Amino acid sequence: MDLASFYIPYHDEDDHFVHPKAGFAGVADGVGGYREYGVDAAAFARTLMTHARAGANPVKRGRITAPVTPYNLLQRAYMKAARARMQGGSTAVIVSLHGKTLRWACIGDSGFAVLRAGKMVHRSKAQQSYFNCPFQLCSFGGDCLADADVGEMSVAEGDVVVLGTDGLFDNVFDVELQRVVEKGKELGLSPQKMADKITAAARKMAGDWRAPSPFSVESARSVQDGRKRHYGGKFDDITVVVGYIVSKES
Repeated sequence: MDLASFYIPYHDEDDHFVHPKAGFAGVADGVGGYREYGVDAAAFARTLMTHARAGANPVKRGRITAPVTPYNLLQRAYMKAARARMQGGSTAVIVSLHGKTLRWACIGDSGFAVLRAGKMVHRSKAQQSYFNCPFQLCSFGGDCLADADVGEMSVAEGDVVVLGTDGLFDNVFDVELQRVVEKGKELGLSPQKMADKITAAARKMAGDWRAPSPFSVESARSVQDGRKRHYGGKFDDITVVVGYIVSKES
C-alpha cells in the first residue's frame, strides 16, 4: 500500500500515522469538548497514534510471522493510554493491508472509504450517541472498544483507500469524494497529490456557509430534538490519508 497524508489544523487536535512497510495507517481525532475543562484535547489522540505506529510491525511466533490486526493494535494503544491515565478522549480508525485483505477497526466518526474504478465500494459508518457526539475512547468512562466497527474485505491493484477524520467526512459528500478520486486517477496523481486534492476539497467546503454539507444535512435532521441547526460546511481539523493498492513489483 503506497501511503501519503495531508493535515490542515484548526484546533490542532487530530493525529495520524502511516507505516507503509507494515501496511498500516490510522487517524484519530481528539474530542474537542474536553477543552472546556482545561484538558489538552489533542493528547489522547496523539498517544493512541504514537503507540499504534510503534506496535504496527508483525509479531514473530516461533518461525511464523503473524500479522497484527487493526483491532488488536488499537486495543493495545488504548490500554497504554488508559494505564497512563491520559485525560481526554478520541475517535480513531486503523486499517491494514495483508496480502489482498484490507482489515479495519473504527470507533466514532473517524472513518475510511475504498474506491475502485471511480465507484465507492465500501464506506465506514459513523458511530454516534446522538448528532455531533461520536463514540470515543477515554481513560475514564467513554464508549467500549468492543463496540468498534471491525471487518475486512478483499482489495485489488488500483483500488484507493481514503482515511479521514470528521473534518473530511463532515464536509465532503461521498459522491464528491468519488469525483475527486476519479479525476485524480485520470490525471495520474501520486498518493501525496491525491491527499492534497481531497484535503483541499474539504477545506473549501468548510469555509462555505451557503452550500449544504454532510454535517449541515445531519444537523437539519437533529433540529426536532431541540438542537440548533448548522448551515454550510464545518471548520475543523482535516486529516486525510490516501493509500494506493499496488502490486509488489510496482
